[in-house]
Amino acid sequence: MGFFKPTAFISGLAKGGLDLFDKAEKAGEEGLENLKAARDEVTEEISTMKNNYDKAIQIGDTVGGGAFAKYLFNTQDINYLANLSESTQESRIGELSTLKKIYENLPDTEKARYEEGEFGDVVKEQYNREVDELKVKNGLVNTNNMGDATANTLAGKVQTMVDRGFQPRRDAIISSVGPGNLRESTPVEGGFEALPTATTGVVDFQTGGQGNLELARLKVSILNQFEGYLESNRFKVRGTNIFTNDQALRAFGNIVGIEYERQYQDGEMGKDKIKNLLNEGVESLEGIGIPTTQGAIMEDVFKQNYINTNYGDVFNYSGLLDVLDNMVDESE
Repeated sequence: MGFFKPTAFISGLAKGGLDLFDKAEKAGEEGLENLKAARDEVTEEISTMKNNYDKAIQIGDTVGGGAFAKYLFNTQDINYLANLSESTQESRIGELSTLKKIYENLPDTEKARYEEGEFGDVVKEQYNREVDELKVKNGLVNTNNMGDATANTLAGKVQTMVDRGFQPRRDAIISSVGPGNLRESTPVEGGFEALPTATTGVVDFQTGGQGNLELARLKVSILNQFEGYLESNRFKVRGTNIFTNDQALRAFGNIVGIEYERQYQDGEMGKDKIKNLLNEGVESLEGIGIPTTQGAIMEDVFKQNYINTNYGDVFNYSGLLDVLDNMVDESE
């Protein structure tokens, strides 16, 4: 006949508790190693970012450090501006003159956005924000990865207790990574006025720039910005050509003139009209031997709208939007 042995039971509990603490200690040490790896990676990326920002600030200073300089930082890729600082004077002036033409043709309300704040302060704020985003992206932050269910278990509570001991070391690793000091902005007085405004006419985006280094580089920068526009609005899944979410369809409808939530006289909802238009677009293009997808059509329409809206004084992008506009007109 068996008897309950309290000594063995208590010994088992103690051993189980020690195992939990050992596992928690191991998890804490692994967390520190992950933070150190993230710190090294982020530090290297920040160094590259700071170098590019310092070079881009030089460009902003050469054009006077005023509203136009802030416009450049707001609309152009930092890497593009950094590379521009190392180009030949002729090429640099050519590209900046083209951008000045675009800037000067902005509506007054749009220009007013760039009048507020000192150039150096605006740049530092943007830089610090990107550094913070970089730290979060690489996991260089204090987080609790346990869900509520796990945290309420014995193992979760032990892990929480042990983590408190690791907290100062985690804080030390995270706080050791900072943005560093950007070069001080020293704007060239009269830099904006001295920069000529491009006098070239509007060129076709898809064929223009051949043999013209300034336009070719500007086109590359615009396409990079366009990708950022798609990602920031979450119009497509990163690394794919999928534009099927409601947000993308709604924006697409606004461009082609179909209200997403409206019920039209024929009883069809705008959402369905948009999808039918995309299907018809695929059929029409494939009917003339051009294989395509709904996503490819949406991307081309977004691109045409983005380029012609933001850079229409220099470039004209002629794409599928013109074709779809005619199809919408015929269906109304």
